Amino acid sequence: MEDEDRGDPRGNLAQKLRYLRWTQRGLGNQMLSFEDIATGVTRATGRQCGETYIKKLFTGQPARHPDQERLEAILTQFGKTLADLEDRGDPQGTFGQRLQHLRYQYGQERGNGKLPTLEQIAEHVRDYTGRSCRDEYIRQLLNDREPHGLAKDKIEALAAFFEVSPAFFFDDEKSRADQRKLEAQDALLGALQELREVGGDFAAAFRQPNPGQAMSPQDMLQLATEIRAYVDALREQGSETKA
Repeated sequence: MEDEDRGDPRGNLAQKLRYLRWTQRGLGNQMLSFEDIATGVTRATGRQCGETYIKKLFTGQPARHPDQERLEAILTQFGKTLADLEDRGDPQGTFGQRLQHLRYQYGQERGNGKLPTLEQIAEHVRDYTGRSCRDEYIRQLLNDREPHGLAKDKIEALAAFFEVSPAFFFDDEKSRADQRKLEAQDALLGALQELREVGGDFAAAFRQPNPGQAMSPQDMLQLATEIRAYVDALREQGSETKA
């Protein structure tokens, strides 16, 4: 690995460290040597740290991920903290990028520079919704890879955790489309709940517009309307019977 490699502030750990080393050049445009970095880590932690270990860490060669104490000792030499390594997200980006931006802000404003863990967020979602939520689900949301779609109550739980409106996640066209889908799903689930409460025949009420295809928000809203009309008819029949 050549010293001219400037790294990448958005890359993996090794790329971020190389970027810091490049941008924090001192007098004579000289970068801090791996030997000097190792010496600084040894001094700060009281534990021996060799030049070879630092070089492997900065060049991405196979090596154990540094523990927090060593990583903080490295970053201190560049005037940085652990928060400077974190992805700051994008408040105008995808759902996952917006969620990461909220994590970063939370760390800066309420976490003394430490981002909330995925398990902390998942625990809040479980408490808020009363439903299962694992850290893996949060990780999938951050990577825009949630395979089963967005759950409305879980989004509301995330918004509550970060003290923002759920609308924060839905202020561009794609996000507004996601919001419309969530609202349609909520309407359909509400109609099905009403159907269950009156003991209606699910098979008689349910009509999938395009069998074998995912339902569009318009299809879900139309079906919800039809189910509610069926429920209203059942309720009316029940009232006439009692009379």
